[in-house]
Amino acid sequence: MKAILSLIFILGLRALSTAQEESFTDFKREFNRRDGVHSFTVPGFLVRLAGSIALKDEDAIDREAIRPLLRNIGSVSLLYTDNGHSIDQFDMIRLRDNLLDEKFETLLTVKEENSHIEIMSWSKKDVIKRLVLLIDEDDDETILIKIRGHFTQDSIQEMVDAIEKREKKKL
Repeated sequence: MKAILSLIFILGLRALSTAQEESFTDFKREFNRRDGVHSFTVPGFLVRLAGSIALKDEDAIDREAIRPLLRNIGSVSLLYTDNGHSIDQFDMIRLRDNLLDEKFETLLTVKEENSHIEIMSWSKKDVIKRLVLLIDEDDDETILIKIRGHFTQDSIQEMVDAIEKREKKKL
């Protein structure tokens, strides 16, 4: 009996830990089969490796500001369209609504002429665990990015402060 209860408990925890990704994963699975739609996932260690290599070209302030965030990035999933194959606006609204139902919050929305960018996050105990970027450009390109990680408000603020400091030095 204890073994059965333990198994149910473990499966319940597993279901709760992946609930935040269910709508994005389903959306990716549904649209990946269409013409002009591509998707892939990059494991965290490759993201950190590529980020470390890319930071060697940047100045010291940027490296020091971004390095703590880079250490905390997990996997990155990307779905994008090309050759004028965009994802319908109603499907994007459905994805957004599903993410909101899964307790994602909108951090930032930018609308400019024919483009729309939205950044959403899912947090647990003041730590951002998931970021989803929904980018719809000119009705002919769509980019969806899901970033798994462990980001605190302090680490994000440190990066913003370092970038502002660098911009002030340029002036």
